Amino acid sequence: MWLRATAILALGLWVPVAMAGAIERLETTHANGRYTVSFEVLLDAPRDKVWQIMTDYERLPRVSKIITESRILKQTDANHHRVGVTLEACVLIFCKTVKRMVDIEARPQTEISVSEVPEQSDFREGNEHWQVVAEGAKTRLHYTAELVPDFFIPPLIGPPVVKYFLRREIRLTALEVEALAKHE
Repeated sequence: MWLRATAILALGLWVPVAMAGAIERLETTHANGRYTVSFEVLLDAPRDKVWQIMTDYERLPRVSKIITESRILKQTDANHHRVGVTLEACVLIFCKTVKRMVDIEARPQTEISVSEVPEQSDFREGNEHWQVVAEGAKTRLHYTAELVPDFFIPPLIGPPVVKYFLRREIRLTALEVEALAKHE
């Protein structure tokens, strides 16, 4: 249960964006309950399509099986949203439901900043930053995050296991994102 929950922690809100075979960089660290994650991927899809998928907040469950619900709770303007997300993490027969509420600021079509709303989330702190860069017909994504869960994760799990599950979840979800990008 906690292994998958840790993967959810590290992926935060945005599981759905990586090329199936090419995670170019993935780094995770853990210190004093704080997880730091960064990765870079080159997605075989045009930036406009990737942006559309990444900012379709109410339809995030279509790109990842671990996201069971997502909904826009408040929209200030076209680029500022408060979004609630429910994730279900299971390993073997153990499952953990994780709830997040985040404020999202999008700077079309180049950057997305995500800030945790801790009093309504299962995280004490959380900040994520995406850069979305067109490279011809492909899209390069740079991601950094610092997340502090408000639930117990056994200390032995740590960054190596987080990294293993991140790679797995990114690969599984990438297939969905690329398929959606081709058909939308």
